Amino acid sequence: MRASLMISLGLGLLFCLVTDAAAQSLRKDYSDDALVQILKDDGYTSVQIDEPRSLKIKIDGITYYLFVYDDGDLQLYFGLTGYTLTIADMNDWNREHRLTRAYLDGDNDPVLEADLLANAGYSDAQLIEFVAVFDQLARQFRGFIDDRDSATPTAEPAAEFERI
Repeated sequence: MRASLMISLGLGLLFCLVTDAAAQSLRKDYSDDALVQILKDDGYTSVQIDEPRSLKIKIDGITYYLFVYDDGDLQLYFGLTGYTLTIADMNDWNREHRLTRAYLDGDNDPVLEADLLANAGYSDAQLIEFVAVFDQLARQFRGFIDDRDSATPTAEPAAEFERI
């Protein structure tokens, strides 16, 4: 009886330690500098603070913006100029793909966005995975856009965007 009590107490303590360690690794208060460092530590070489709470990330010549909201939520943004597309095109993308949303901005340029909610926090690994998945989907989006339009793109983000 005493041995089973000791085992139960030991397992309970182990559960508390593991749970506490997991909770500590989830944060939602990353500074801009910390976000840059996490991404650079993972091999993203071209990451810089564009302006407070806005990072510019270049991967293989493709530019993304990472916005940090006051509540800790993150938003990745990718936009292209020089295409003629329709809302139906954007609806097709949204219907066929998860984890992002596509729309035409005020200049009718295609935009792709994704959010990482920070309600319970997120780990460094989740941040890195968020960027990697968005990069993969943005490349698919660019191919999708190329298939829908024959105009020559500029391959740069839309000059202006509206942050909500």
